[in-house]
Amino acid sequence: MVATGGSAAAAAFLAACGSDDDGGGSGSTGGSGAQSSGLVTEAQHTSSSAKAGGTLITTNPADPPHFDPHLLTLPAAMATSLIFNKLLQVKPGIKEISDGTIQGDLAESWEFSPDKLTLTMKIRKDAGTPPNQAPLSGRKLDSSDVVYSWDRWATMGTNSPDLVNAKNPAAPVLSLTATDPNTIQIKLKEPISSILSGFSSQLQGQYFILPKEADAFDVRKNPIGAGAYYLSEYVPSSRLTYTRNPNSYDKAAYPEKIVTPIITEAAQVIAQLISGGIYHNYNPVAADSVVQIKKDAPKIGLYGTSITNVGTSIFFGFKTGDKAPFKDARLRQAFSMTMDRDLYLDTFANVSKFQAEGLEVETKWNTGARPQDYKGWYLDPQSKDFGENSKFFEHNIAEAKKLMSAAGFANGVSMDSHEAAGTNYGLLYAGQIEVVHGMAAEAGFKFTRQQWQAPAPWNAEYRDSRGFFDGIAFRLTPVPAEPGEGLFALYNKDGSLNYGFDDQGKGVASLQGPWIGDPTCDDLTKKMRTEFDGAKRIQHAHDLQKYLGKQHYFVHALGSATGFDVAWPAVQNFGVFNGLQWGYHIKNYWIDPTKAPLA
Repeated sequence: MVATGGSAAAAAFLAACGSDDDGGGSGSTGGSGAQSSGLVTEAQHTSSSAKAGGTLITTNPADPPHFDPHLLTLPAAMATSLIFNKLLQVKPGIKEISDGTIQGDLAESWEFSPDKLTLTMKIRKDAGTPPNQAPLSGRKLDSSDVVYSWDRWATMGTNSPDLVNAKNPAAPVLSLTATDPNTIQIKLKEPISSILSGFSSQLQGQYFILPKEADAFDVRKNPIGAGAYYLSEYVPSSRLTYTRNPNSYDKAAYPEKIVTPIITEAAQVIAQLISGGIYHNYNPVAADSVVQIKKDAPKIGLYGTSITNVGTSIFFGFKTGDKAPFKDARLRQAFSMTMDRDLYLDTFANVSKFQAEGLEVETKWNTGARPQDYKGWYLDPQSKDFGENSKFFEHNIAEAKKLMSAAGFANGVSMDSHEAAGTNYGLLYAGQIEVVHGMAAEAGFKFTRQQWQAPAPWNAEYRDSRGFFDGIAFRLTPVPAEPGEGLFALYNKDGSLNYGFDDQGKGVASLQGPWIGDPTCDDLTKKMRTEFDGAKRIQHAHDLQKYLGKQHYFVHALGSATGFDVAWPAVQNFGVFNGLQWGYHIKNYWIDPTKAPLA
């Protein structure tokens, strides 16, 4: 555990990044338009000519603490998405954001009863485990594995309160049972418009299908599933290697092997990309590095990326109730107004430097939703439609100080700031926190920085503690991709990612609750779940975003931006599939050996 300083360090960090004082990244410059620099390679959808085989060399940012897909640990996110199936999956967008269409994974078909209280799914018969991995040795999965996995996840899964009614009375699923070897039946508490998305989430800690023998072979150390790949080698602190599972039903998984060296330093990632030692980086390369990589390695491809979060989520502790500083909405509003979102985006999305190279970038400020959510859900706080609460997103130190004074902190406020140690959240995480601290210090927020080892004690005492701590904390929050479910998870008092806030400032009674919540948030998120009219669901989401603009219970990263990433031309289909999380799209790349870096 270490403690570091605030604004001076942040200023130095921003200076090192070369950001202009005025931010330079305000608004949109049309990220999807033509690029004038000649540096950009257009993404090409080449699946029609794809050839299976070859080795994709990418990276992993840290050693996975374990490989159990029912327990959240981001360093194992790629392993989870490659090795294990879902019942359903989201259809990716092709060179655009996904519209949320659901397609089958382990389930090949499904239907609702007329009252929408029973969901019946047919399990495909061609999903088998790898032939060389005992004790299953190629066994095909059936409905008994689906039920076993549900019972296991319902008992111990990180995000099981999202769906399991026995764990959370607000959750929709009463039971999941098998009626024959290839049929399951799901009973629902009430009609839920987003229930199919609930069975498609690619996030770690969600419901993945394991073989029913998983307890016997310890899935934490020996992950075996029926997914497109299996883990054929793991050398701690060195690399993970995945080999294509010949018994998988998924024939659009192209690379024969996916090799992921564990690289924890950004400079080493850059050196490996330039030399061709890796074909691309699993996490997008730091924005301020990609153009120089292209210049140092002219044959590498520079691709535009869709809009996505920049930075980490920020959440607050409410453990001590009246003594918790952030119980007062005015202090949360003040904190928000210390954030220069344009400067932050310019720094970490490299906006003005891209523009100087003739590269167009689009930026947006995040609200309770994100611009990368399915079409129509996000409401721009810089638009006239957002209303009066848009002012709390503006960078305004003078108004922030007034709000702090009104809340009883005229001389500033001191508190602990909590984060995970190491590179579990990527290579930019620590620097982004440093900049947030520096910006907040301008109005008198004084943070003592505490770094905690993950998984223990970080996961239980901060990440998953539902706000049962004091101070402020930072993480990558894995919100469900379906926007309504994401908003429910964060802002409904019964949501699995709710951080223990309430509209009365009473704090969190205990780690087990009950949580007071905010009735307005609870009402609007509930309506999103039970409403089947898409336009009405979106209107409820807009109303919630306007309300949250005043409350600021949670900061969903400061903003989002389009950007650029690099990959060697050997990686075909790069930049084509959008709307998939945590590396799920990697299996859809294919390798052209004639374009390998050293070919």
